[in-house]
Amino acid sequence: MQNLKESYRQHYKANLKKIQDSKQLRYLDYRLEKQLDKLLKKLICAHKKTSKAPISILFYYPLKSEFDCRKLLNSYRKSRNIQIFIPFMCGISFKIVKYRLPLQKKAFGIYEAKNSTFYFKKINIAIIPTLGMDKNFKRIGFGKGMYDRFFDTLKHKPTNIFICRGIHYTHQTITEKHDVQSNFFITPFASLKLEDQKYDNLDYCQLRFISLSRRRRKLPYFTQTF
Repeated sequence: MQNLKESYRQHYKANLKKIQDSKQLRYLDYRLEKQLDKLLKKLICAHKKTSKAPISILFYYPLKSEFDCRKLLNSYRKSRNIQIFIPFMCGISFKIVKYRLPLQKKAFGIYEAKNSTFYFKKINIAIIPTLGMDKNFKRIGFGKGMYDRFFDTLKHKPTNIFICRGIHYTHQTITEKHDVQSNFFITPFASLKLEDQKYDNLDYCQLRFISLSRRRRKLPYFTQTF
């Protein structure tokens, strides 16, 4: 299974590199931004109905191959009663720190906020960049295992949102028990929800239609499924 997972990982990385260099990049990020913003507003609204406490959201500062979430990141940072965090690498894992400017460039070309001793009780929502996802809604990551280790330490499991520029979804099981599981998977042209994990669901039908249409009509490579 590990060899199969690594094979998918390399394929997805190559596809994201093509997307990164393509003319469609800004269009794809625009679609992702709209979908993510809509979902976040829905989740924040639901949180306000049940709690007066500020909502905590884990964002990320994007690499070139990842969806550029900086516009949303800075927008939600200015919102009241919303606490924004980003990862701060610590060895083979990371902790989270409040998103504050200026950022510093660290290992792997990742930009981080300054270290902080701020204690957080829980994260309500986590936005996680991903290479892809398997049928169990588990993450196919970049191979470092940092997100897996971090989420394993959390007592309260947040609502996880995977986001990817390509429709990198496989109907096979290629992940392991420790891999992070998602509640939502957002791509430019199809979004899936864990609670609707049925093949007759509209989102799955849409995804399968895109996959078939790509083969028949030679649609762009960012609509690939595997």
